[in-house]
Amino acid sequence: MLRVDEDVIDRSSFLDTRIEAPLDQVVRCSVAQAAAATMHGGRIAWLFHTSFCASTLLARALHLAPFTVALKEPLVLRRLADARYRGWSLDGLVEPCVRLLGRPWHPDGAVVIKPTHVALNLAGDLLAATPGSRAIVVTCSLPEFLISNLKKPASSQARIPELIERMLRASSFGARLSPAALRPPDMLCAAGLQWAATREIVRDVVASAGADRVRVLDMQPLLANLGDTVVECARWLQLRAPAAALAAQAREVGARNAKAMEVPYGPERRAYEASLVVHHHGEPLQRALGWLRNLVVPAMTPEAWATPAAWPASGRVAGPG
Repeated sequence: MLRVDEDVIDRSSFLDTRIEAPLDQVVRCSVAQAAAATMHGGRIAWLFHTSFCASTLLARALHLAPFTVALKEPLVLRRLADARYRGWSLDGLVEPCVRLLGRPWHPDGAVVIKPTHVALNLAGDLLAATPGSRAIVVTCSLPEFLISNLKKPASSQARIPELIERMLRASSFGARLSPAALRPPDMLCAAGLQWAATREIVRDVVASAGADRVRVLDMQPLLANLGDTVVECARWLQLRAPAAALAAQAREVGARNAKAMEVPYGPERRAYEASLVVHHHGEPLQRALGWLRNLVVPAMTPEAWATPAAWPASGRVAGPG
């Protein structure tokens, strides 16, 4: 446990080891102590994602105190995901952690929790621990995912094999892949395999929880109309933040780099950077897309491969009833 104020939540890019707080001052307590503590539950909403899909931008846009506080990739969920990956039992762990994360920061306020993408192996558990909550899964297209990986440093690219193993272990997708598909010849092909395996997990989450609790949002509609889409997302997640304030918040964060708010950014810069990557890496990108379409995509379910349908543009998200 570590006591922090709301400003730390606001300014930290992520709430894992990168949190802008003194991690050397953490105090250890047992799960039994946490589970026995009196915690006033609040409304919780979930933002799952597949990485490189503007989910951090959406989380910042929904972070609008006192109505909502968004927790971006809290460390405890990464640790639980690591434990699940290693085959450890999570009995008695998930619910106390979720109750701690879901404590409201303001009276009648909601908490939006965005786990790290490797915590998709926990998505079903997290939804089960929060009956009545809703979730959005943010994703992107295969070419966009490959382009984003090319923009990352070599240290990030080196983690792709482990990410593939994590995602394949969390679904049945690996059993449908040929031996050749499990041996990507280069980094881009490996990144594409990671994307496909992650999309299969998303498909499983939606199929298990149902469309009345989980909606999938593609990055492009989010970026193309950030203000309206943020308002739609808030309505779907049953958040009570005023639409006008959410739209204003979206305009403000949309003009900044969501992971480094002091840096100006926006759709034009994003498109320009992508065009540079395509210009310099066009041939290997096409080779990777060809390899993936021949060996990986045929093993995917139609729901995992398809681009999510655009949300209604009527100003109201379709929901139960």
